[in-house]
Amino acid sequence: MYQLDGCVGDPRIPGTLHYRSEISSNCYEETVMGIGNAVSVYSSSEEFPVWGFGAKFGNKIRHIFQCGPTATAKGVDGIIDHYRSVFRTDLIMSGPTDICQVIKKAAARAQNFHSNSIDEKMMKYSVLLILTDGSVYNFEATEALLHKYAKLPLSIIIVGMGRADFSAMQGLERAASKKLTFVPFRSHQHDPQSLTRAALRNFQDQFVEYFLTNGMYP
Repeated sequence: MYQLDGCVGDPRIPGTLHYRSEISSNCYEETVMGIGNAVSVYSSSEEFPVWGFGAKFGNKIRHIFQCGPTATAKGVDGIIDHYRSVFRTDLIMSGPTDICQVIKKAAARAQNFHSNSIDEKMMKYSVLLILTDGSVYNFEATEALLHKYAKLPLSIIIVGMGRADFSAMQGLERAASKKLTFVPFRSHQHDPQSLTRAALRNFQDQFVEYFLTNGMYP
């Protein structure tokens, strides 16, 4: 599952975070390709929902919306295609950075995985990757959701893009580190492998703990 923030400037203007030239990818695409390729090998279907937030459609702010023409994208290349398709619409970038709706959406999907795992002994697990240039809006509500869904088969990775003050995101990680990992892109922007390692540093322990806690073994 991939969640892309929309409030980072017009993608058609050089210098904005979503801008992509004809010969190079932007930082969002680089992040999706790096982390996505590392995670997608564990998916048998390689079907991934791609959601956006922080944008206006029809003069209404959307805190979650589908990216692309279909509910899921096929593989990492499909994720990139769905992401790019958004900028061919009448989308207008808008804040705030409210990630509550996407966490709820991801948690609902993970809840289905949890039910199947318990009832049918099917080992399914979700990773929600959120890319955002803004600090978290409504810290307390977001923290409450993370604690509420902590026992689900769901790991959340947030990558902070750009030069924003991400101290609140770091505080959120400290408050809910059991299932959330925060990584600032700028600290790894010249080393994609380092970014991927940092983003997935907690994933193995989270994955193993969930299945062992629920009495399931590979």
